[in-house]
Amino acid sequence: MKKILHNIDKPLFGAIVFFGLMATVGIAAANAQDTNILVSTTGPNVLGAGHIQWNNSLEYFHERNKLGVYHYNIHSFGLSTNMRFGIGSRAELTVELGGSYNTFDTVNFHNTISFIPAVGAKLLLSEGKGLLPQTTFFTYVANLVGQNAYNDRWYSIVQPEIGLQFRNRLGNSFLLDYSLGYSWNRYSDVSAIDMTNQVQYSLYLRWLHTERQMTSFGVSNRNSRHSPTFDLETRRLLTDNLQLSIALSVAAGYSEEVGVADKIHGLVGISWMIK
Repeated sequence: MKKILHNIDKPLFGAIVFFGLMATVGIAAANAQDTNILVSTTGPNVLGAGHIQWNNSLEYFHERNKLGVYHYNIHSFGLSTNMRFGIGSRAELTVELGGSYNTFDTVNFHNTISFIPAVGAKLLLSEGKGLLPQTTFFTYVANLVGQNAYNDRWYSIVQPEIGLQFRNRLGNSFLLDYSLGYSWNRYSDVSAIDMTNQVQYSLYLRWLHTERQMTSFGVSNRNSRHSPTFDLETRRLLTDNLQLSIALSVAAGYSEEVGVADKIHGLVGISWMIK
């Protein structure tokens, strides 16, 4: 049987082509104000002066595939908490702490542990008008501190990132969010031999089907493994200031060379607009 799932990095090429087209053509969109909290706290939007949002997430990633001559089986568990602070009407600051526990099973089983404190900032460059998308510049500096089974000593890697976030409004109910960034020293901490692309990207179509529910579908490598996944996501307002988010991605295939290959990504998050 021919290979169904083998090259996972194809979405990166499509995403880069899409960003180029969007930069030259754009999409006609309405310029409605972002009054809904599900809209105003996602994508390139900044929180606004005096607002504070607390975000927490629990993430799981599994992948079984082949790397060179090795068949591997990965399980990764991640936790993250961050605070967003609105500074003026066009900027915000973020303070974040993340951590993960990963198992990597090839010929020899081993695991890794990491803690990742980070600080970041966003600056709204353009509200978007006509064919032009809403555009925001962002930057983060993270410091990965980790340990693995092959080295008892803890190591530290500084990981700065810069990029742009975009949004096109498609009528009153649909949003197209996409981002492109570059992160120095950013690679999966599951294994030192498993280097991944340092280009960070996302592309999501979002549907606000009620005032309290938003569903999204898209591709992104902004996860604990920095590996592209096609995620179906839903966000729901539990109260006026509390929102629940759930994301899930499942892919599987078979080839004579690799055998069964699969990938699962799941995330559950809670966001609280404190003020």
